[in-house]
Parts: sequence; C-alpha cells; structure tokens
Amino acid sequence: MKNLSMEVWFDLLGKPFKDGARGPDAYDCVGVFLELQRRLNHAIPEWGSHARFLSAAREQWQKTEDPQPGDGILIHSINPSWHLAVVSGSGYMIHAHPDCGSVVRERYNRFPWHNRIEGFYRWKG
Repeated sequence: MKNLSMEVWFDLLGKPFKDGARGPDAYDCVGVFLELQRRLNHAIPEWGSHARFLSAAREQWQKTEDPQPGDGILIHSINPSWHLAVVSGSGYMIHAHPDCGSVVRERYNRFPWHNRIEGFYRWKG
C-alpha cells in the first residue's frame, strides 16, 4: 500500500481538537477529513459534524474492503457515537478526537480503534 505524502498531512499534526472546527487553527474529525479530501482534490461538499449529516454524506461513498490512502474510516465511538478518520497508509490514520486533544497520526489496526471500525469508504466522485 502506498502512503499519503507527508506534505498532504504533516502540517495538520498537533492542531487542537475543537468540536465543529474546520481549521486552520483547530479541527474536529470531520474538519480533518474534509481538509484532507480537499488537499487530495476531491470535490466534497461541506457537511456538519453530527450523525444526521454523516448518514446523508455516506451515500457519496462506496464501502471498500481494500483501504487505500485517502479513504475514509468510519469508527464507532462513545461521545460522539461515531468518528471519522482518513487512511494515511500502512495501517495508519489521520484524525482528531476529543480523547487525543489534537490532530494525530495513529494506527487504526491496533487498540483502541481496531475493533471499533464500522468500515472503510472511498469517494465515488
């Protein structure tokens, strides 16, 4: 599996988590996701950070069993009830979560995330 170039995501690391934030000074998980998709030249419409917006947005994505860099990861969470991340490659994801406190790069195939993954999604556009 190829990896996302560090130039695509490195400057986001350490930016603080803030619910509803879309950057450039802070992000929530949807904000990081949308920013990375924009940087990958995917014309993704803006959507809110609540589950009702996410369910409508999922129609624009195809579930895949072969995650590639840039694909989305939908993760079951506690608060909020779902979480969104982006595959950066080799079992890693880029995301922002209240428990992390900032934008981070972590393994999605290890604790605490691996058994909470609902699926991997690829942009249809």
